[in-house]
Amino acid sequence: MYKKKSNKPLYIAIAVAVILIVLLAVMQTVLSKKSGQNHVAETETESEVVTETETETPVHNILLYKSSSGTIEFDASWLVSDSDSDSVLEVEENILVTMLITPSDGKALESVDVLDYDMQTVSSVVRSVSGTEDGSGEMRLSFVMPDRDVFINFNFVDIAVETEALADVAETESESETEEASPYGLSLHGLTDEILSSYNGIFDEQKFLQSLGDALQIDSDESEYRMVTDVYFGDGISSEESDTPKVSYYIYFNGYETWSVLSTYYVTEDSYVFTETPAAAETETEEENITTSSSSGVDTATTSSNESSDGSGTGGSTGSSSGTGSAGSTGSTGTSTTTTSLDILSVSTVFLSFVGDEDAFYQSVFDYILGKGYTGSITGTMSSYEINPENQTATIQIRLSSGGMITGTYNKSANTYSFSGL
Repeated sequence: MYKKKSNKPLYIAIAVAVILIVLLAVMQTVLSKKSGQNHVAETETESEVVTETETETPVHNILLYKSSSGTIEFDASWLVSDSDSDSVLEVEENILVTMLITPSDGKALESVDVLDYDMQTVSSVVRSVSGTEDGSGEMRLSFVMPDRDVFINFNFVDIAVETEALADVAETESESETEEASPYGLSLHGLTDEILSSYNGIFDEQKFLQSLGDALQIDSDESEYRMVTDVYFGDGISSEESDTPKVSYYIYFNGYETWSVLSTYYVTEDSYVFTETPAAAETETEEENITTSSSSGVDTATTSSNESSDGSGTGGSTGSSSGTGSAGSTGSTGTSTTTTSLDILSVSTVFLSFVGDEDAFYQSVFDYILGKGYTGSITGTMSSYEINPENQTATIQIRLSSGGMITGTYNKSANTYSFSGL
């Protein structure tokens, strides 16, 4: 008898296989999603790290060469590595770097070289801390960390080898070399690390003193600043609200804080402008009896008129560069003469230095007054002035003894004056 074989085991095996395949597919899908999430998390973490890195302040190295002739002290947090011959420091860009140098006994600090790896000098200042001027005491090096690596070398000398011959050489230096060392023989005081930092490391003491001496005409016997020997830094003025990058400080002379001018350094133009303060025009020092007398100029003109018997006549007036002039015609009968003179007081030497030609200034004012029909003896006083170095212009106000007020503008590029007010 034939018995039909059952297929039930086969069906069960197929069902189990299908279930296993489905389970494997689901597990693979879940694992794939988790892997994708981990990859996204890792990518976000890497992005955060990159962002944090990009916002960090750049750091640059300082290679410091050691010397057995002295010790160098600096912020310990900057030190990266140290050896018998050198130290490597890491400093953030634009940080004010200061180091204290102490020469060994019998040694003196002669100079310090701060250079980048293109052998370009980085602006720095070395000043005495102990008060000794020969470099044998404690000295402080200051500079603003540039946007590149630098190295520093300290040069010491043996004090004992300074012979009389070397002293004689120093005394016989030429006048030009002496002026280069100290323009106009001026000594600068009060230059602190804070002031140097405000100039962002670009302050040049030689250029500053040279510009000051030129503007105030210190070497002129006619200048009220001719007796200045010492220059002091005073209070600074904030320029945060200004669109023009500049650094401004009051500076005063010979220790008298009331005898001062305002020094403004225009960064883009790399130039200084010195403006007299109101007190500077009135100060008289007790020790040296310095009177800040103002400059004045006198112009005169003679107007001659000649009348004929019928009442008709001609006349005119001119002014020359020397301040005198005349014009007119002769008639058959009487002659009358009128002289016009102008005296301008309190003219700023800083303003005259800016315009360059003192005679041309006085002549221009004189011509304007004559053109307005003024005659007789006229006295004017410069009550204010303002110099704009960016536009190369200057404005002034002159109050006349007669009660009038003149407003003038000087254009340096065109070397012309214009006046209004009368």
